[in-house]
Amino acid sequence: MIILRRACLCLLLLVLSAASTILAEPSVIVNTTAEGVGVIEAGNNALARDQAIRDALRIAVEQAVGTMVASETLVQNYEVLRDQIYAKTQGYIKTYTIIDEKEEGTLFRVTVQAQVTQGNLQDDLMALGLLLARKNMPRIMLMVAEQNVGMQYYRFWWGLESGHADMTVTENTLLEQLSQNGFVVIDPAVKSGGIEISQPYKIESLSSEAIVSIGRLYHAEVVIYGKALAKLAGSVMNSSMKSVMADVSLRAVNTDNGQVIAAATNHAAAVHPSEVTAGTNALKIAAESISENLIGQIATRWNQDLSDGGLIQLVLSGVASYNHLVVFKEKVQRHIRGISGLYQRSYDAGIAILDINVSKGAQTLADEIVVIDYGDFRIDVTGISQNQIRIEMK
Repeated sequence: MIILRRACLCLLLLVLSAASTILAEPSVIVNTTAEGVGVIEAGNNALARDQAIRDALRIAVEQAVGTMVASETLVQNYEVLRDQIYAKTQGYIKTYTIIDEKEEGTLFRVTVQAQVTQGNLQDDLMALGLLLARKNMPRIMLMVAEQNVGMQYYRFWWGLESGHADMTVTENTLLEQLSQNGFVVIDPAVKSGGIEISQPYKIESLSSEAIVSIGRLYHAEVVIYGKALAKLAGSVMNSSMKSVMADVSLRAVNTDNGQVIAAATNHAAAVHPSEVTAGTNALKIAAESISENLIGQIATRWNQDLSDGGLIQLVLSGVASYNHLVVFKEKVQRHIRGISGLYQRSYDAGIAILDINVSKGAQTLADEIVVIDYGDFRIDVTGISQNQIRIEMK
């Protein structure tokens, strides 16, 4: 009976450790139409038809990749894409329908309407580093306050003295998972030498504005922040094993506009004779699980920004008159492709703030804005971040 109770408790802990309070977002589906060709040999139309279908599905996947990766990246990495992506077309196709098929001499042509699962493509492109390259390799910083069993208070690196920014168990686990997926993660222990965090910021619960301010100090485009807490749940019946539950709650925010791009909460459990070790293990399990969720959300958001368009903020200073601002807006919308909306947020004392919904990155947009002929005035780009361009009118 004792053995049975222990087995049941261990099984319950394993189930709890795999549970998450937030479900993964459904995969985005890309609908595309593609034509494939097969060669008819020895009158074997059926074989040629099968070849044409496979060719059409491969082209459908190529078209989906083209919405996620810059054209120059496609050319430079064609062999990698061919071997790692296009060679396993069936893994990305959810469903397809043949809408036309016909013979043309020695060729068999098939046109399909296919649904490509973007989530699977996104994961593989992320692993190859191609999606991050198009996003200009954003730098990520981790700010997770953690309290393990036996600790009286939360531990967090930004509350330590400069040069002693040791990361928590949760942060180190996230660092490992993010690095494996190609993300560039800033190590605060390396960067903190010349940076001084002011006393009001040395608390475990910071506002979003404070998080963004610290992220900018470390030149991070994204900050993943939150809390991790491990608590003793009790002893396993008739044994020396200790049971610990861990809760981890995280958000990812852009440092240039304060926009939250991902959020997740996770729970996990672990048992061990040492309650501290059990807490450490529970925190690791929770962090590993939540990192997969966050990476998926961040990749989905960045991909949507690149394919469907995302908001990039323009901060214009030195605007001599409102007429000049009107000219600027009109020229930008006329000469730059991919803009689906331009919104004026404010105009005061020669400073205007605009949001542009555009299917390209801030660097590319700045390159195109600066070469436009504005007539009576010219502009200088004075700063570029992941989602913001600072411009001075002259």
